[in-house]
Amino acid sequence: MKTKISLAKLNPFFLVLFVLVSLQSLSQNNKNLTVYQSPEQMVAAAKEVITEIPVEEFRNLYTHDDVFIIDVRTAAEHNEAAVPGAVNIPRGVLEFRINDEERWQPAGKNAPGKDDPIIVYCSSGARGALSAKTLMQLGYKNVKSVKGGWQAWHEAYPEIRETHGN
Repeated sequence: MKTKISLAKLNPFFLVLFVLVSLQSLSQNNKNLTVYQSPEQMVAAAKEVITEIPVEEFRNLYTHDDVFIIDVRTAAEHNEAAVPGAVNIPRGVLEFRINDEERWQPAGKNAPGKDDPIIVYCSSGARGALSAKTLMQLGYKNVKSVKGGWQAWHEAYPEIRETHGN
């Protein structure tokens, strides 16, 4: 005798199975992931674990030969004006280019070691904070971010800048 299974009886079964499998895969992928409600919340979380320095302190450090200054803004932003001696490594490629020796040659330096002092800055401080946290996650131990970024620097010291554009 053949048993007929109606499609109407199978649909709820497959729906429940689909939901269970979906929930399991979501929980596996997000197990160690912090989800933020906004970019501002993500930046605020980064600022809780990094060290920010005011531009006045940065002013006293940026000329030291042992300090590695990274401008994490875009190349176009950097070419308009930058802190003298800063090496441009945009935030989107920072993890992959921090050790690129050719990137550091124009500054007369080798790539920074894990214990070397590194100061990052961006336009306003947000990308700088995220970049500082990223470098810390890569094992760099002496990383700071300039509070207020280029905007704060340029407001305090408009005469101290270099351009790289045409």
